[in-house]
Amino acid sequence: MNDKKKDIILTGEYVGVVEEFLPDTESTYIKDGKIYASKSGIISKDLDRRKINIKTHQESDRKIPKIGDIVIGVILFQRKYSVGLNFYTLNRKLHFNSYFFGNIHVSQISNRYIEKITDAFQKTDIIRAKVIKENGNEYELTTIGKDLGVIHSDCSICGTELDRIGFNKLRCPMCGNMENKKLASDYREVAYNLKY
Repeated sequence: MNDKKKDIILTGEYVGVVEEFLPDTESTYIKDGKIYASKSGIISKDLDRRKINIKTHQESDRKIPKIGDIVIGVILFQRKYSVGLNFYTLNRKLHFNSYFFGNIHVSQISNRYIEKITDAFQKTDIIRAKVIKENGNEYELTTIGKDLGVIHSDCSICGTELDRIGFNKLRCPMCGNMENKKLASDYREVAYNLKY
């Protein structure tokens, strides 16, 4: 194999040996100490780290969430120590009719102590979260981080959009109701329309 940094490679094609490179578990496989491509695409060799991986054009259009992906979804229900939501976007791409489901445990909501789920989320909140663990079509999520959390919320009393009045505090302009939330830094400033 030549030393070019990037080449097109086909499934099953030889890419190197384990003594020379660390294979990527998602795009290569090993047989008798040799590394082969497990998918077609563009091979990328990191000569400093001695790593190989293969990227396909399908990666950008991927519909299945992976650990580290950012999802946006609507909270469907609350339990005592977690909330459940459906995904509507995956890495900023709309994901209609998604059968993927996410859970956020109370310990994954914030770096701050959260006593009750209702101090951070309510049913119908639209939130941005990060995938931290996968289990079939159900995923564990986190909203720890300034860009993660509620990006849109309606008043639990009258349904009006809530205005931000503090770090994690919202007020209804219609009825004056106050609510605490785990807010994303861009609450109500998301550039694309998320209403259905």
